Amino acid sequence: MNMSVVIEHSAISAAPATAGSIDHAVAAGRECLERAGIAPGDVDVLVNVGVYRDGNVVEPANSALIQLGLDMHLDYEAGSGRATFSLDLRNGACGVLNAVHAATALLANGTAERVLVVGSDAHPGGIAHEPGDFRYATVGAAWLLGKSVDRETGFGSFRISPVRGRAADTHPGVAGFLDLKSMGNAGQQTITVEVAEDYDTVLTATAADTLRGYLADRPEIDTGRAILVTNNPLPGFASGLARDFGFAEGYQAMTGDRDAGSSGLAIAYHQLREQGALSPGTELVLLAAGSGPMAGCVSYRVEGAV
Repeated sequence: MNMSVVIEHSAISAAPATAGSIDHAVAAGRECLERAGIAPGDVDVLVNVGVYRDGNVVEPANSALIQLGLDMHLDYEAGSGRATFSLDLRNGACGVLNAVHAATALLANGTAERVLVVGSDAHPGGIAHEPGDFRYATVGAAWLLGKSVDRETGFGSFRISPVRGRAADTHPGVAGFLDLKSMGNAGQQTITVEVAEDYDTVLTATAADTLRGYLADRPEIDTGRAILVTNNPLPGFASGLARDFGFAEGYQAMTGDRDAGSSGLAIAYHQLREQGALSPGTELVLLAAGSGPMAGCVSYRVEGAV
């Protein structure tokens, strides 16, 4: 590949807490494009990785509603010369890595020049803090991906492990679902989230196995100089793994006492960027882990300007 794929800009949306998943995805996407000085019409592909959605809407694809909110190449408008392709890609916390992996192929073969990845989650009933308890923060995040001629920067190879650690037909770790037998007329405002008793232990082991395999395949990564960046499925997740694997630092998304869900990895990167912790050449290992349990990671070297 005679190019690399880089994060041109990033953004997050966290307020108001009562806003829905579509609103947060649109707000994060709009701010990301504004920061980059890019018009919505300059985006070729929009990928939405959000999981928990307003009113539990599955059809139409939420990506289409986000595209509408961004006024991004609405092909039914008179005189529209092209259309942005948009799609939903749901794989929990690892969805953003799947989206970047797919975007890399689209950018490399010339299908796209820029890809916008958005993720957001919210209680389907619009409840900011559900008593009893909805574990996910009401937030959104966006990455604008583009090409760089500097092949020493950007994303490296990906490793997304298959679901492991459990026998078939057992609890995936976190299960979010509609209880069709008891939801009655409140189905659009209801969600049940169950967490397995051993979730913390199994998830940490899965993440460690994935990271260990990745580093074994990439001996050129100097963990003593690199930053491990993760989502926040558990307290102390990044710091514990960073210590065990000898990273210079571990950083995870900061969203209070709630899991950032599908946007966790993008939030963590953006927060580091806003803190001024990223400089040209900074080596990152981006790791996401969640229900399945499953985990994925990819290296990322910061390009010249952040």
